[in-house]
Amino acid sequence: MESTCSPSKYQHNVTCYDNCSIRFFYEQVNKTISFNWRTRDYLVVTLGLTVSFIVIFSNVLVITSILKNRRFHFPIYYLLGNLALADFFAGISYLHLMFHTGPWTEKLSIDQWYVRQGLIDTSLTASVLNLLAVAVERHQTIFSMQLHSEMSTRRVFIIIVLIWLVALIMGLVPKMGWNCLCDLGSCSSMAPLYSRSYLVFWAVLNLLTFSIMVAIYTRIFFYVRRKSRQMSQHTNQLKHKETVMNLMKTVSMILDLQASYRPEERGHQRGPSHPSRHKRQPSSSSRLNRRQTTKVQHERTFDLKEDASKGLNSQQSKSISFYLFEFFFYF
Repeated sequence: MESTCSPSKYQHNVTCYDNCSIRFFYEQVNKTISFNWRTRDYLVVTLGLTVSFIVIFSNVLVITSILKNRRFHFPIYYLLGNLALADFFAGISYLHLMFHTGPWTEKLSIDQWYVRQGLIDTSLTASVLNLLAVAVERHQTIFSMQLHSEMSTRRVFIIIVLIWLVALIMGLVPKMGWNCLCDLGSCSSMAPLYSRSYLVFWAVLNLLTFSIMVAIYTRIFFYVRRKSRQMSQHTNQLKHKETVMNLMKTVSMILDLQASYRPEERGHQRGPSHPSRHKRQPSSSSRLNRRQTTKVQHERTFDLKEDASKGLNSQQSKSISFYLFEFFFYF
């Protein structure tokens, strides 16, 4: 199929090729459009559709989780949700591209071609700006030693609106005039209807954004590593001191417990060998006093065991107390 073109004349003798076919612009940069479907075209479309559906489905899950779960209603999660929305929009854009690529490209008008490319530019710009916003938010939160940012919800939504406004402008700029329709010599071989100057500007802008993100995350990495080393040293010393103190407290409690039981045990040992002989019946008052004394001793024993166990169950507490007492006794 031959390319068709009918240039238009404007003021100051400016000639624009806004009525030409898509094939005309592809031929200007020596880029071909296949007439028939090739194996390569089928593979590209199949892979593109698969990836697009995966991206759309996964980001729908992320957005749904953030909207339904109140635990995620914080600035960082709003930004991550907006990033998921941008990626969802990117999946839609590439899905649209898969149905307007290959041999279908030649059937597109100039406006349809700009819509196809503008959707991709908008979604990619929104994703990059969201990544930058997340990096700045993490930097602010980590260096202020907070779990969540103190940014208000209103400020977060203003940032989100600005991100999409800038992304939309970047997607519409080529259609609004920064193109090569009136200057065929500046057409890019990568995107035949785009001006090379616009692609260079878009690439430099994205490179600058990624450079800022790398610098931010590098600073966060070294800051967190330095703080982790300081905290690990301090934590190890505190844990060692705390372990020694807990051991000493436990041993002293066990010794106190054993001392409280020893007079009673000695009393039993000094008793007659035949308890049946000369056995006196205790009075009611002595039985009452003995019950009260036994009750107080049991309560004291329970409190001491509870303090010594520190969260262990009763059987573990008895075993640990027994072995610690043996260790201290033989030492």
